[in-house]
Amino acid sequence: MGLLKVNTTGITCHAWSPDRKRIAVCENSEKVFIYKDADKPDPAQWVKEHELVGHDLVVTAIDWSPVHNKIVTCSHDRNAFVWTLGNGEWKPSLSILRINRAALDVKWSPDGKKFAVASGAKVVPVCHYETHNDWWISKMIKKHKSTVTSVAWHPNSQLLATGSTDFRCRIFSAFISDFDQGVDSVLGDTSKHAFGDLLTEFDASNGWVSDVAFSPSGDRLAFVGHDSSVSFVTFDGSGSPMCQTLKSSHLPNSVVMFLSDEVVVAAGHEFNPEVYQLGRGNAFECLGFVDQKGSGGASSVKKAASNFSAARNIWANKTTRGTEVNDGAQDLWTRHHNAITDIQPYSDTQHSIKIDSFSTSGLDGRINIWTSSDLGKVSKLSL
Repeated sequence: MGLLKVNTTGITCHAWSPDRKRIAVCENSEKVFIYKDADKPDPAQWVKEHELVGHDLVVTAIDWSPVHNKIVTCSHDRNAFVWTLGNGEWKPSLSILRINRAALDVKWSPDGKKFAVASGAKVVPVCHYETHNDWWISKMIKKHKSTVTSVAWHPNSQLLATGSTDFRCRIFSAFISDFDQGVDSVLGDTSKHAFGDLLTEFDASNGWVSDVAFSPSGDRLAFVGHDSSVSFVTFDGSGSPMCQTLKSSHLPNSVVMFLSDEVVVAAGHEFNPEVYQLGRGNAFECLGFVDQKGSGGASSVKKAASNFSAARNIWANKTTRGTEVNDGAQDLWTRHHNAITDIQPYSDTQHSIKIDSFSTSGLDGRINIWTSSDLGKVSKLSL
């Protein structure tokens, strides 16, 4: 499977239905479109089925819960909606976020009981459903010093990781005693901590933390910084997590995801997903890019000469990256032609702890599906 070219204005975010037969897409606007037949190999056969209308500004994140087939969306308009399918239509439910800045990211907890919203208000609303009022009400995590860019749930649905523009990644207790039961976790018994307690934080990045993700087992955490860094945290049960940071000479990544406990994929301004794998000495190493020359366009590349310094060249020559010069014209060989904005699992994550395929969307208006055959081209990769 390959490419869906949706538009030319860019795709902010996307999410798959649990059976992968439908996909929800925000085309850099206040609307969300749902396509059916998204499991067909030819994306040209995907059919626009529904239009979710309710937000006033650009939708920044979408998450489709596999537990109860509900969609949650958030937007620059400071709102979040929970959409439920009934009688052939998606109906929104009210969410009380109580934020005065844009909502930037949203994620369902794995058990489907809660969702968390990252915001520019330096807080994280964690919302749960109140039956008697028929709305989603929030409890607030407040211990951030700057904009919260991303959120990620631990598999136990009671720990929440956040990334922030104050260069830090944090883990909080999201235990709500009304309907959560305490469990042992990488940071101790979850019931021993009050909601919103800061359990640990990491300052390994020298730039904004753009995204954060837990591994399928919850024993590892990864986050990406705007300083072109990728950090990996390992929890060994000793109470002192080990953090490893790798710096790249490439442009920064903006999204990150675990394919398994030992394999991580990150993507962003380089137009190309990058793979990291746990190697010797319990340390991660970069294996290279998933998109190989010849898979998305031209089969060979001529390097552009430059007299600028290496650091300046990374940014100044952005337009020539991933291109081939033919008779004075430049043809992009990468499948994405602009920055990657979102990454989602395409494998069945409910019944498997390993992801052998995933999708990415970007500012080029494209959605790419990367399969096991694409991953198999990465040197030394073992899934």
